[in-house]
Amino acid sequence: AGPPARASARVGVWLPPLLLVVVSVLARLPALVNARGVNSDAAVVGLQAMHILHGEWSWFLWGAGYQASLDAALVAAAFAVTGPSALTLMVVPLIGYLIMVVLTYDVLRRAVGRGGAAVACLPLVFAPQSINGVALYAPRQWAITTTLLAVWLASRACGRRAPLWLAGSGFAAGFAVYLDLFTLQMMPAVGVFALWCALTATWGSHVSLHRARAVGALLLGLAAGVAVIAWSRAQPVADGAKAGLTLDKIGPSWTLMVDQCLPYLLGVKVFVQDPVTLEHHLWPAPWPLQVIQAAAACTFAAALCWAAVAVVGRIGPVAVRGLGALGVIGTAASIGGFLVSTMPADLLSARYLAPIVWLAPFTLAPAAHALGTRWFAVGIAPLVVAVGVGGWFAYAPYVQDGIP
Repeated sequence: AGPPARASARVGVWLPPLLLVVVSVLARLPALVNARGVNSDAAVVGLQAMHILHGEWSWFLWGAGYQASLDAALVAAAFAVTGPSALTLMVVPLIGYLIMVVLTYDVLRRAVGRGGAAVACLPLVFAPQSINGVALYAPRQWAITTTLLAVWLASRACGRRAPLWLAGSGFAAGFAVYLDLFTLQMMPAVGVFALWCALTATWGSHVSLHRARAVGALLLGLAAGVAVIAWSRAQPVADGAKAGLTLDKIGPSWTLMVDQCLPYLLGVKVFVQDPVTLEHHLWPAPWPLQVIQAAAACTFAAALCWAAVAVVGRIGPVAVRGLGALGVIGTAASIGGFLVSTMPADLLSARYLAPIVWLAPFTLAPAAHALGTRWFAVGIAPLVVAVGVGGWFAYAPYVQDGIP
């Protein structure tokens, strides 16, 4: 191929992730231009970052023994360049989010192609409040990005360097738990996926030997990550709120989940915050949007079921089935964790179900492979519209009646 063909090929490689990044930023402009309306959780990160620049250091976030101070350190580095500002405080987690989107796209690209990968990432681009609240306000996004880094590293495990990729994946997973204990909710899915990659990352003729080396490398990296977790748990911290597990709340939590939190997460119901009382009220969607919202719920349920069928029935390529297992297990773990946790209490507890959306592109992978890019895009259009509308209205009071 001549120079024009090579240039066109390079554009084809970089255009989809570039568009995903640009549109992700544009979809969050209402919050970005109102960055000074920072919430108290993010403000703590900013204050700690300013203290870091004056020589004060803590391995953990102030008042939160379950979260590390990486976000504060990154914000401090950014403050050193721009000076303390609310916009910088918002841009730092947003950069972590954009990196997560690109990592997700790259994992999917090698399994379902560029078009299918780009479409599958759209629920992250046009995302609900539970995703945007983390992407724009510290301190959780970089822990989630590190979790997806573990997935990306495991997905690249092939050939003679597979043990190195898997060791890195194991360490990244452990390090993510140190950054935020919330990521434990995603680790069953990440662990199964990494093991899946280790067992399929064979090369040469000695299949059993290479599988053993791959699994051993994964466990070695995980042991290093667990060592970081053990060390962090031994450090003196000022603990914040403590979570727990109970079976007594399964009934009330189930009602809360199916009536409010899960519909809010998937855009099936739109809730808008009153700028005066700060209470959330159900927005009466016009009937055409209600049809789209109902179709969105059916679309996600169908994709989730197909992913489970593809995994159990061994339908489709191994790489695609591995991604489907990642999404299905992550969704099940998120719902299970929600039901037995003591933390869910109101509508905003939908954030505890956020792993469903963070891992949704992988849940959709088997459907993307089975349908092809064009029909897959048509199929998940209601889901993208529903979560996009719900996320956009949730920017209130920066968005009022849909107008920014």
